[in-house]
Amino acid sequence: MKRLFVFTYPKLTLYFFAIALAYFVFQIPLIADFVYRLDNLFLVAIFFAGFLYSAGFTTPLATGFFLSLNVSSYLRYALIAGIGALFADLAIFSFIRISFMDEFEKLEHTSFIRHFISFFHKFPKKLRVFFVYFFAILIIASPLPDEIAVAILAGFTKIHPYAFVFVSYFANTLGIFTLLAI
Repeated sequence: MKRLFVFTYPKLTLYFFAIALAYFVFQIPLIADFVYRLDNLFLVAIFFAGFLYSAGFTTPLATGFFLSLNVSSYLRYALIAGIGALFADLAIFSFIRISFMDEFEKLEHTSFIRHFISFFHKFPKKLRVFFVYFFAILIIASPLPDEIAVAILAGFTKIHPYAFVFVSYFANTLGIFTLLAI
């Protein structure tokens, strides 16, 4: 039996569908009212949504949550949500540093990565470092899964954990602030 639909990128399609669905779910007045009635727990909900913002398939829920909020103090809530996102990124960072380093070393020996690295080494070192960090910050700040950027920083750079904390917090807070401002 043949399939009616063949998706070339089923996971990405599902991911973008989940973003749209989450946004529309949070537009339902009953759900929005529930979120606003959290009162004292509202800051906990913001923190938890920040945590979800960093973790793969939960990002659409957090994105929908942030887009549906109508708050007056964007910076305050972005700073709180940024802390939640930082905790999620630190967990991912530690897991990758501990569990995936052997695979990153193997990956560096594949022909595609070797060609990419040789092309990348044509640029001055400061420019290479700038591009890696810029790309990582862009991914972390966006609603894309942070695992991509964290894997790049943890696996292909020698970033110090304190520097990672700064990069992660700054980028997540910037991304969440942007979503709240929309």
